[in-house]
Amino acid sequence: MRSLDSSTGITFLPGCCNGLEDWREWCTVVDGSGPVSFGHDPDPVAELLGDTVRLAVDVEQSDSPVIELSARELRDLLDGVERDLADFLALAADWARRHLPNHAVSVTAALARVLALPTPAVPSRR
Repeated sequence: MRSLDSSTGITFLPGCCNGLEDWREWCTVVDGSGPVSFGHDPDPVAELLGDTVRLAVDVEQSDSPVIELSARELRDLLDGVERDLADFLALAADWARRHLPNHAVSVTAALARVLALPTPAVPSRR
């Protein structure tokens, strides 16, 4: 999940080892389960410090740019991500129902698994 601090221009970009399917890892940061690494070269890390989430662009650099936001702000952002992904999944399920009627259930279930979301009901074709 790319994060931009518009007041400083600092951008936090998860690296090669972190894709959209890993979006729930951000929840472990807010839950206080410990710092989470989001790839390498650079080495972006997110951690909870009290009520503040600190996003270090490259934890290997002592002077790494950082973005700080409240845990509440990050939780609100994650709620928005979940809504957006659920909306996408619903649209994809509808598309699969119309264009792949014999495979709609399995395609929708596979997408739900990858996105770490509950599988939506696929309405029968009318």
